[in-house]
Amino acid sequence: MLPIKESDFEHKSVTLDDAKRILQFSVWFLDTESNWDKDHLFAQLKQLAEQMGYKLRDFLFPLFIAIAGTNQTVSVMDSMSILGPDMSRARLRHAVNLLGGPSKKEAKRWEKEFRDVVAGIE
Repeated sequence: MLPIKESDFEHKSVTLDDAKRILQFSVWFLDTESNWDKDHLFAQLKQLAEQMGYKLRDFLFPLFIAIAGTNQTVSVMDSMSILGPDMSRARLRHAVNLLGGPSKKEAKRWEKEFRDVVAGIE
């Protein structure tokens, strides 16, 4: 795992709670993804960002930190494609845990919200 810390996720437009939510939804979403082609990942995550109500650049910020350890790197989709599904998912889960993960109450609410969000994705 990368030596990331909570402060790495600080961003002007994305709160730490937003980052945690984005990462958790991305984990759930990518757990069902079998096509790990970078263009497909981009299209899918773009739709997830739109359904969650985030600008793509803001949505991708916590993913950059979780996957690459910095936001100044090659495309996060390229990194995910190179790392593959197992390592990418592990890094995303690690980041969620680092940020404290959702509480039980949050997790229940988020799971319902996630189902609604995914229902809006083609």
